[in-house]
Amino acid sequence: MNNNYERLVPCAGTPAKIAEALAAAVPAALSEDNGTYRDIPGGDMPGDSININDQAVLAAERFFPSLTKLLASAAEKNPYGRTVISVSGGSGSGKTCLSALTAFYLNKCNIGARVMSGDNYVHRIPVENDAERLRIFRQSGISSMVENSLFDEEIFKRLKKYQKEQNETGHAADIEEPWFKIYMEGGKAALDNHLGSPNEQNFDMLNGIISAFKDGAKELVFRRMGRDNTALWYERADMTDTRVLILEWTHGLSKHLLDIDTRVFIQTTPEETYASRIERSRDENARTDFIQAVIAIEQKQLTALIPTADIIINRAGELLPKGGR
Repeated sequence: MNNNYERLVPCAGTPAKIAEALAAAVPAALSEDNGTYRDIPGGDMPGDSININDQAVLAAERFFPSLTKLLASAAEKNPYGRTVISVSGGSGSGKTCLSALTAFYLNKCNIGARVMSGDNYVHRIPVENDAERLRIFRQSGISSMVENSLFDEEIFKRLKKYQKEQNETGHAADIEEPWFKIYMEGGKAALDNHLGSPNEQNFDMLNGIISAFKDGAKELVFRRMGRDNTALWYERADMTDTRVLILEWTHGLSKHLLDIDTRVFIQTTPEETYASRIERSRDENARTDFIQAVIAIEQKQLTALIPTADIIINRAGELLPKGGR
């Protein structure tokens, strides 16, 4: 997919022209309606809600000048004047809003921009992906117990009770027995290896899109994934006038993601991520301790990758130094 495509005809003056336009770009005025902005296109992930308010607009306006400088430099180096950025951060950090506003501002400046969500490129639909994460956690936790000779019939009964409540991690502070500690450590270690890995995310498909875009493809095929197994399809898109491709995704700093020109990271705390996830009703089990464990692991992974970002900001759009503080 996205291997055979017709290319744009390169024009010697295009990269410099696009770079000049990017360097001069400024945020467009928005129409405010009772604290919300209705003229901004929604997110790329089917079913996801997007709430652009005054805070999101202010953050995007602060962030925009720093971004366009880097985009101008990257576009000048591409024969088609094209550049790719990734906007990453924890769930609920504001990636979708910031990406939507950035694309809106660029399009208003006659610089074609398109947002794509990395969430469309998970191997499994959301409910199946959550189930696979839980399966890996529990299977690996039990395997660790067996390897340490800490598994018998009585322990199994107690563990099964916790699993039925989907609340293993919620009991961690109350149980001091070695078997439970081993179970938790084994499960979390396996989850750490799985989250954001090629076993969970389809990096090959994403990298194919990025490569074809920068190679001047006139048309690309994008994946569209809803929340059930009947909502998976593909969409052809005319990319003739698109110069900036914006990938908004939790894993936008991943080492498996190739050929990104500008990597942006939005720094948030696990508490902010969890609160936002609850507010958005992102998952039916968002309030469970298992989801809190997933968020904590993702946050640890993201924190380790912060130094690889080209731009680090907080939710207010303020620039942060390397290290995200």
